[in-house]
Amino acid sequence: MQHDSRTRRLTRVATPRRTLLRASASLIAAASLAACADNTPVQPRARVPENGPKTVALGINVLPAGQQFPAKVAYLTGSPVGQPAKIQVYDAYGNQMLRFQAFTDPWDDASGVEATIGDVNGDGWPDIIAGEGPATNASNGSRLSVWDGKTGVFIGGGFSLSLTHKGGLRVGAGDIDNDGRDEIFTCFGMSSDVTRMDVLRYNPQVPNIGYVRTSTTLGQLTGQKTYDGCRVAGGDVTGDGKDEPVVFFDGPNNALLVQDLSGKYGYIVRKKPFGTWYTGAASVAVADRYSDGKADVFLGRLAATDKYAAVRIYDGAKLITEPTLPIPTFEFPINTGGPTGVWIAARDLNGDGIPELLAKPTLQWSLSTYVGKTGPSFVGFWLNRTEPGNIVAGGSIG
Repeated sequence: MQHDSRTRRLTRVATPRRTLLRASASLIAAASLAACADNTPVQPRARVPENGPKTVALGINVLPAGQQFPAKVAYLTGSPVGQPAKIQVYDAYGNQMLRFQAFTDPWDDASGVEATIGDVNGDGWPDIIAGEGPATNASNGSRLSVWDGKTGVFIGGGFSLSLTHKGGLRVGAGDIDNDGRDEIFTCFGMSSDVTRMDVLRYNPQVPNIGYVRTSTTLGQLTGQKTYDGCRVAGGDVTGDGKDEPVVFFDGPNNALLVQDLSGKYGYIVRKKPFGTWYTGAASVAVADRYSDGKADVFLGRLAATDKYAAVRIYDGAKLITEPTLPIPTFEFPINTGGPTGVWIAARDLNGDGIPELLAKPTLQWSLSTYVGKTGPSFVGFWLNRTEPGNIVAGGSIG
């Protein structure tokens, strides 16, 4: 394992000059019932000022004081590199509940942002986790921020463990110790720093978000360092009741890693899950497709190599027990008619305990669209949406 003597805590601090940033947030009201604090998706209705909440800074709520989200956050979309770091927040029916800019330093006008959800504080409502995109002219390392998914209150955030890393942070979440609170996973984007995955945890007693494990790199496991970045998601692949970080390392030496922190299976590394020819990047999702107690691993090919946006799904039980990479199931959830890659997420949107497959093209020639295919077959549509507000296509979904 890699140790860094300069381990730094990510603290809930809003006053230092370099951590202050402004983010504009606008709340979009939707029709129907207000939400209950359970797992049943309901269509929301928000009561907010006509023009939404005013300008905010890092460390300040993204909702007006006393407000809360009218439904549980079901998924997020981010913004592609080259665009401002804006996040769109949706309920299970595809209603946009909030749009805000997560990072607003000058370089964040073109950094983009990747985001995901996870119940960081253990209140039963998924929280918003954002990783800043690449910004080579930033005055500090890449950033992370987390907001309460019920109240919009800023939970915490901070900078990359490496002060020199400015290639962005990609984010995931999972409950690695089964305590009811998700840990936060971060992956380095492409940079001159060795690609690494870190595990962080929110401590409400301090309060802060701090690193809880030494970093994981591909070189530690295969002897082949990579600088091309990685992406990570969490899920219970081993069936022990605890989530494992599942990492895809990008680039010519790309590999899939399931990190069993219990030690029973150890580090499960499977090289070239898209085939020996593929040298690009992938998005990652983890969910139990067939309710067999072991989550499956979903990989979306991000490179636009042909008109079919390919998703490979690996059976979790086979992935951890077979000595080589098992034969995957192939899905082609979205076709824009031209070469594109695909961002993916796996979320139970209709409340039946089975994940829907969310898919969003990496390239498009009009506005930003995405689909939610109903599990476990992923044939029918739960959602087929164009994002409101003339949003530029290509951002992540998570």
